Amino acid sequence: MKNKPIAIGIDFGTSNTVAATLEADGTTRVLKLDGESNLLKSLLYFPTRNESFLGKKAIEQYFDRGMEGRFFQSIKKLLPNPDFSGTSLFGKHASVEDLISRFLTGLRAVIEADIGGPLDGIPIFFGRPARYSEDSAREGLAVVRFRSAIESAGFNLANVKLIEEPVAASRVGSLHASGQKSKSGVAKGPVTLIADLGGGTSDFTLFEARAHGIHTFAVHGISVAGDSLDSDFFVARLQNFFGASIRYQRPFSSNVLTMPTALSKLLPKWHHHAFLRERATWNFILVLRKELVDPEQTPLLENLITLVEENLGYRLHLSVEDLKLELSNAEKKGFEFKSYPIEIAFDVKRKEFEKLIEPSLSAIGTTAIETCRIGKIAPTDVERLQFTGGTSKVPIIRERLTSLFPNAVVVDQDTFTAVAEGLALTGEAERK
Repeated sequence: MKNKPIAIGIDFGTSNTVAATLEADGTTRVLKLDGESNLLKSLLYFPTRNESFLGKKAIEQYFDRGMEGRFFQSIKKLLPNPDFSGTSLFGKHASVEDLISRFLTGLRAVIEADIGGPLDGIPIFFGRPARYSEDSAREGLAVVRFRSAIESAGFNLANVKLIEEPVAASRVGSLHASGQKSKSGVAKGPVTLIADLGGGTSDFTLFEARAHGIHTFAVHGISVAGDSLDSDFFVARLQNFFGASIRYQRPFSSNVLTMPTALSKLLPKWHHHAFLRERATWNFILVLRKELVDPEQTPLLENLITLVEENLGYRLHLSVEDLKLELSNAEKKGFEFKSYPIEIAFDVKRKEFEKLIEPSLSAIGTTAIETCRIGKIAPTDVERLQFTGGTSKVPIIRERLTSLFPNAVVVDQDTFTAVAEGLALTGEAERK
């Protein structure tokens, strides 16, 4: 290996994965993980049990092969869920550790190809959310599962450390925040709050750059982020198009039932659509064709069957993502999703969308303020509000957080690569 890196940072995200190296001269280099792109979409496609594809290749192969096989996304969000023990993958059980391990195995091969040799002896810093879950048992479960997946993917745990993602982002942020004066006039960086808003979690780090290094006041987070905004919209405007409110009656029973809550909860979670294909769930859905109380609800049930049978969950997810982005710059936008017999079209106003996602907005804002309470810093004393992560581009979220910290100067880090670079920079701090 000609230029063996000092350390490697890996930001395994809910939506995208990024990796960076710390070079001998102290600079960081963000790796090309997917062709010419720094971003590797955290997607996993199995056309067969023993064959898998990542990122853009997963999408290409998925459609090239007629949408057959199993397609997974947002698998990181499954880590703290004790109710998810695994799924059937071509007749064999696959745990969440198995799925993430398969993704990380492919990622390791890409990194090794880039640096020109194996990762032996190189310190590896993996990012992890500030909080996988507010529940301590779920938090512990997520960490154990993630470490197990990392080891199964061929990484030597002796060389691996898990670093909270917003703490990693603060390493990059401190480079820009240092050398300034705080309100007190002392030569140190301003009190900075980093808002790392991704697809699965919203994480906050409150810190100050000092002469001896970074002083962290508090790290806090919540498992509410970009995916939650999409789910809020789905529940309010889309789930009834897919039978969430249908009524059915079992043979020889006088009871009229509604769609089981457990099944309805899978609908807005794009990364859970694959589980609708589980044998028991799928058989239940098909039997409903004969048990509907109101024949006029048949098209809604057929929409659901088509959604599952043709693996349209990802396409539907992209349609909602596009709407969210379009409403960042427009007061009104038409939403459309069509794939026979599904035919959905209606207009959405920005104000309506913002009202629908208010529960998630409120939770994110509350968590930011709670970070200050934990760090014993008043929101008015925050001098710098630094955004990173794809969801930080949503205007209403920026506006909400900015309003909570009225004296803070708003700055942006690189939306997608700051965490990976900060993780790599941890290698320099570890050597000192």
